[in-house]
Amino acid sequence: MKTLWLLVGLMAVAIVARADQPAKPTIFVAPLDGDMAQIQGWQPALGEGLAEMLITELGKLNKFDVLESTALNNLKDEIKLGDEGYVSEGEKVEKGGWSGADFMFRGKVTRFGSKTQGLDLGGFAPGGLGGLGVKKSSSDVRVDWRIVDCYTRKVVKTGQSVGTQTGMGFNIGVGVNGNGGNIGFNNQEFMNSALGKATVKTLSNIVYEVTMTELPESGRHKAQAGKAASMTAKEQAAQQALRGTPGKVLAVPTKTAVIVSLGSKQGFKTGDKLMLYETVDTKDDKGVVVFTEEKLVGEIALESVQDERSKANYTGDATVKPGWIVKAK
Repeated sequence: MKTLWLLVGLMAVAIVARADQPAKPTIFVAPLDGDMAQIQGWQPALGEGLAEMLITELGKLNKFDVLESTALNNLKDEIKLGDEGYVSEGEKVEKGGWSGADFMFRGKVTRFGSKTQGLDLGGFAPGGLGGLGVKKSSSDVRVDWRIVDCYTRKVVKTGQSVGTQTGMGFNIGVGVNGNGGNIGFNNQEFMNSALGKATVKTLSNIVYEVTMTELPESGRHKAQAGKAASMTAKEQAAQQALRGTPGKVLAVPTKTAVIVSLGSKQGFKTGDKLMLYETVDTKDDKGVVVFTEEKLVGEIALESVQDERSKANYTGDATVKPGWIVKAK
């Protein structure tokens, strides 16, 4: 039984510790571009495949909350289904619920190809993505990359990663409807090829560099914190102004109990102490009050606080009367 309670206690501590942890920055991976001057026949599908691989790897780091970036149209279609009535009101996905990105990972492939039998094919045969077949080859993949602050557009980290591997070649695309190669972790033929292994080395180098990089607080978080601080300062100023507003004694049920016109809306709580002032009027010969002075009598302690009323305890010797003034200490 003691062991059980110990486990429960450790779980509770872990949950509290997890709740206290700051939110991880969000990041999305843009589909990679290709350098047309270096890679003949570059096609967007290849860049999306490499982006998918990077999303998988960055998601393992526990350094970011990785946001979807290659299937946004599918997510938009899910929202559209709800808007058009195909999904019930209680189940549909509402527009406006997406998380914002702190950072963007952007990459450009400046080398992606092989040398076979001493002949440099430059990566691809003209008009297609491949033609490497199963010949013995030395594959070379290079990606120039950067991490950009989405709020400020500042480049906060840059890098260049290269991977090389000698082995069997890989035909990456002439048979895929002209839409680029089937590049990804789920393609075992690609992963076993020299080109696939060179690609994995390149991505591993990128992930290592990103892991070792301490990114600054994002511009988006700074802006949010600034807005929150500004709002808090305004709220505090407003609260102070309310607390500075004098109240009055509304009723005196007993010698030691008084009801005052200040409560939680003015920022007061049970236990707060207020200064009690007797009002001394000076009248003219016609009996009209021409001047009012406030004479400090003592203090009262709030015992029960409502929105705009409070019951307070008074322990002094004065006979408190309705109309007397109370103020925050």
